[in-house]
Amino acid sequence: MVSRRQLLLGALASSGILTGCASAPEPRPADGRTYCMSTLRTKRTVCTPEPVPSAAAEADAKRFEATPGVLTVYVVRSAWVDAVRPLTVSVDGDSQIGTLPRSLIRLRLAPGTHQLAFEWNERVHGFAVTGEAGELRIVELAGSSVPLDRPYHWSDADPAGAKLRARTTRLVADAHWTSSAPR
Repeated sequence: MVSRRQLLLGALASSGILTGCASAPEPRPADGRTYCMSTLRTKRTVCTPEPVPSAAAEADAKRFEATPGVLTVYVVRSAWVDAVRPLTVSVDGDSQIGTLPRSLIRLRLAPGTHQLAFEWNERVHGFAVTGEAGELRIVELAGSSVPLDRPYHWSDADPAGAKLRARTTRLVADAHWTSSAPR
């Protein structure tokens, strides 16, 4: 017969195993802090390199409205099997924006064609985004680092689904480029 203590210890061990891969993102206010996530398996915390925008900027971004006079591009990273690994997105080869799972980037760019890119497994994965002033584009940095799953890649196949997934993300960058320099 199993004792009450053995059942309790078994339940505690089971719950620890089930939550051992990753914990939820640590909520961080926009007072100069970064967006961080922890993995319980490796017991390390990974953070974006830049401070996150304010809660007001995040609420504004999640309305998914185009900005007059510029091309508005959202980068959504919200795959459910995404490992807690930082990926850095570059814009036109020079701007670097750090991402983690369940993160969102809003870019306001000069109209025209821009090259988004990230590096994974020693390869650069690029994506050209084109639009006119006042247009909105949504792309996903999708995939996972799980060997049996599809590797990280760009996707613009499901803008409506990307918007839904973005609602549970954290805005990690709100950048405005109308020339080669970010503001």
